[in-house]
Amino acid sequence: MQRKTSILKERSGFAMIMAIFFIILIATLLSYMLASSSETAKRTTNDYLNEQAQLLAKSAVEYTILRVSGHNRAGGCMLGFNANYPTSGATAIFDINVTVQYFGFGNACAQAFTDAGRSIANIQTAESNGTMMIDVYVSDNINLKLTEPIRYHRRTLQKL
Repeated sequence: MQRKTSILKERSGFAMIMAIFFIILIATLLSYMLASSSETAKRTTNDYLNEQAQLLAKSAVEYTILRVSGHNRAGGCMLGFNANYPTSGATAIFDINVTVQYFGFGNACAQAFTDAGRSIANIQTAESNGTMMIDVYVSDNINLKLTEPIRYHRRTLQKL
């Protein structure tokens, strides 16, 4: 009697190994895509918040110039201010800290800053008189608990 062998019977184990290999390959690709998508979303959020911090720093400089211009220096000069964006308290996204240093304002600002060392009353060059240096620090609020904290510093020299 002649015995017939089936190709399927001999290869049934090989088909199972190929199916397992294919499932492992697909799972690896899907996990890589998920990790890549998560990393891209995190980078996009971080880039957005960094750009927003830079724009807030620029706005804070302009607002400081406006406040100093309208400030009555007879009672002393404005040292700076703190602000939050968009609202104050626990819901704030950014904390903004502005400090102002004066150069050549004579006795009007020198009186207020003698102890703090934040004013230079006598400047030798007339072009430098009436100059202020504005430092703006924008940082993320601690309540956000970001994995990569945001801190942006902008320094500007401005004539009044």
